[in-house]
Amino acid sequence: MNDSAAVETVRLFKIKRPGGVFWYDLQRVGQDRDGTWLRGPVGSAWGAPHDRGTLSVPVVVLLAADRPWVAWWVGDLTDRRLEVDVCLPPEITEAGWQYVDLELDPVCHEPDGRVEIEDWDEYDDACRNGWMNPNDAELARTTAQHCAELLRQGTEPWLRRGWQVLGRPM
Repeated sequence: MNDSAAVETVRLFKIKRPGGVFWYDLQRVGQDRDGTWLRGPVGSAWGAPHDRGTLSVPVVVLLAADRPWVAWWVGDLTDRRLEVDVCLPPEITEAGWQYVDLELDPVCHEPDGRVEIEDWDEYDDACRNGWMNPNDAELARTTAQHCAELLRQGTEPWLRRGWQVLGRPM
């Protein structure tokens, strides 16, 4: 990972239909063949349509413009986990990055390795209410299943690298 450059703060926008735009101020910490790595230490700012605050746990994010998912390593001491936001492929913006969330979230809970796909109810609501078209719905289902299988196998090098980035001192 090329992380020799100075740390740069970028804004990550997560668009939920119809919930609005959520944002996170994160630090760009590197880029490699797997994508762009962002880090949010405890205290990093976030905002939502009706709330704002700071992160209470550290996170690391991996995203790339050609993939329909964004990985989040969450350093929550009570539920350390890797969450995958299934989404339309992220886009680079002037402020940083943005992506449209497609609701389904494969999650691997540490240390027991349990993998589940969360938010089927939100996915069903989005399909039923027309917030997600049939092509996006199919992308969400197939990507969620594929990512859940990657989490179960645990063989991708980037899976371990996210925990390593999370554990580095800032």
